[in-house]
Order: sequence, then C-alpha cells, then structure tokens
Amino acid sequence: MTQFKAGGMTGYSWGAVVAAAALVSLLLTALNGKKRGLKQGTVPLFGLLAIPLCILLGRAGYYLCSINRMQAMGVPFFDLAGGGMMLYGAAAGGLLAAFLTGRITETPVGRIADCAAAPAALTIAAGRFAEYLTGAGYGFSVTDWFDPWNSYNRSFIAWEEPDILCRFPFAVQDPFYGDWMFAINLLEGIAAIVFAVILFRMKTRKDGGAAVLLLMMYASCQVVFESMREDEVLRLNFMKINMLISALALLTALIICLKKGRADGRYSAGMTVTLFLTAGIATAMEFALEQKIGFLTWMRADLCYLVMGLACACMLLTVLKTWKKAFPVTEA
Repeated sequence: MTQFKAGGMTGYSWGAVVAAAALVSLLLTALNGKKRGLKQGTVPLFGLLAIPLCILLGRAGYYLCSINRMQAMGVPFFDLAGGGMMLYGAAAGGLLAAFLTGRITETPVGRIADCAAAPAALTIAAGRFAEYLTGAGYGFSVTDWFDPWNSYNRSFIAWEEPDILCRFPFAVQDPFYGDWMFAINLLEGIAAIVFAVILFRMKTRKDGGAAVLLLMMYASCQVVFESMREDEVLRLNFMKINMLISALALLTALIICLKKGRADGRYSAGMTVTLFLTAGIATAMEFALEQKIGFLTWMRADLCYLVMGLACACMLLTVLKTWKKAFPVTEA
C-alpha cells in the first residue's frame, strides 16, 4: 500500500482517498437533508457518529472473519495497515449511526439513511477504485482465462493474445509473477456509480426506500463480483463470506419489504420461495466453478458467471417487486 508523510505522521493512499470521499459524501448528505427537511444539526451529528462506527465495525467484521490468520501474523486489531475492512461491517456502522442520530434528534431513521444512501454509493465507488493503490481487487489471470490449452477451463472463448486487456484499468499486474489479473474492483466501482445515479435521480419514496434499494442493488451484484475476486477475500472453507452475507442481505431486504407492504401469506411465500430458488442456482454455480458438482464439470467459468449473474438479476427483481409496494412514491 502506498504511504505518504504528513506532519510527521504516516498516511496511506487508500485511506486518504476514502476519507476524502467520506467528507464529500457528508456534504451531499447535508444537501439531501435540506431537501428532505431534516432538522438543523442532524447531518453533522450523523457524521460524528458514522465515521468512527464505520471504521470500528468495518474493521471488526474483517478481523473476526480472519482472526486466525491475523493472530498468526501478529496483526493487532487497530493496525489498519496490517489488514482490511469489511464493507458490510462499515454499512452496519452507518446504519447504527443513523439509528442513534434518529433517536437523539427524534427524526425517522429511514429518512436519515435515505439521505446518506446515494452519497454512500459514491464512497463505495471511491473505495473500489482506490484498490488499484493497494494491489487488491483482482480476479483471474487474463491470459489463463482465454488460453485454449490450459487446464483451468475458464472460457469458451479462445484468445491467444488478449494484450488489449493486459493494461490499466482493465487489469492489474501481479507484483511477484508479473501476470496481468482482471481488475474486478473496476467493475465494482462502476456498479457503485450506477447505484448512485439511480438513487440521485429516484423520486422521493417512503422513508427507508432509498437505503433498502441500495442494499438490494449492492448485495445482488456483489454475489457475482465476490465470486470473481481472487485476492485475499474472506472465506468459510471455499465459500466466500461476503457472498453469504449478500444473500442474507437480500433475504433481509425481502422481509423488510414484505412487512412494510403488508403482503398476504401466499404472496410472501411465493416471493420467498422464488428468492431461495434463484439463490440456490447462484450457489450451484459457485460449486460448479470449484468443480464440485460432477454433472456440471463441462461448464466453463464464463458460462457459470453468466448463469450466476442471471440468477442474481432474478433475485433483485424478486425483491424489487415487493420494494415498490412497500416504499411508494411520496411528495418531496
């Protein structure tokens, strides 16, 4: 990770980028707060609570999920340079800050979270793009992916010299072996920008609507992106922890929408079954990528990801249908 000196202190490039993005995010949250009629002082209080809570819970999530490795390496909890952050932990910190701010200022928690949703997506994008500075966020080797003679069975497409992709920003170079690896963080950053645009352009909906929509969009895309990543991702055996959390996040969003929309039992059961079926297909593709399902060993990785992406799109559409009923458009 790139370091720099400022006033006798050592700083890190990734942290500086994210910190700057967070400050811009708070300014945009304040502008959204004016439009939504938040009380004066609500956003500054939210910022004072959100910054430490996002760092603390983001670090706690990462540390707890990799505690054996961190202890073996002798990395203390607060040594942020010796490990990473879990975005879902940081998101939990933001939601906790919104909850505490709402209680203190007697403001609807969902309204505070909505004001911060689009700016938060921009902060996520900045963090993903900043991973170029850390050497993280990469996927498979570009040449291995298209090589028709290797044993990895990555792609149905044979491309002997994919030189056009072996460069920034499409790929990052392995510092040890010199291989060019797909830059998955580029896709994640672009997706986060799309989320921000959607949320900024969205009509005002019932309190909590924007925050839940961000959770839905991020979780559905992250199932695929997390599967593609080959850097030091958090794992439970061969399953990637953030993939599991993403699936649970979508289920949580569905439950919230069903409760808010007061859906009847038959409709709720149908939506839940649909979500589990599509989640099952996505999970099966992850097993297929690991060659753990005998009758699917013929599938190359690109086909697995295509099916997984379609399954995640169906998951999002399933929850989106209930979200529209649960969070109708309101007057600005």
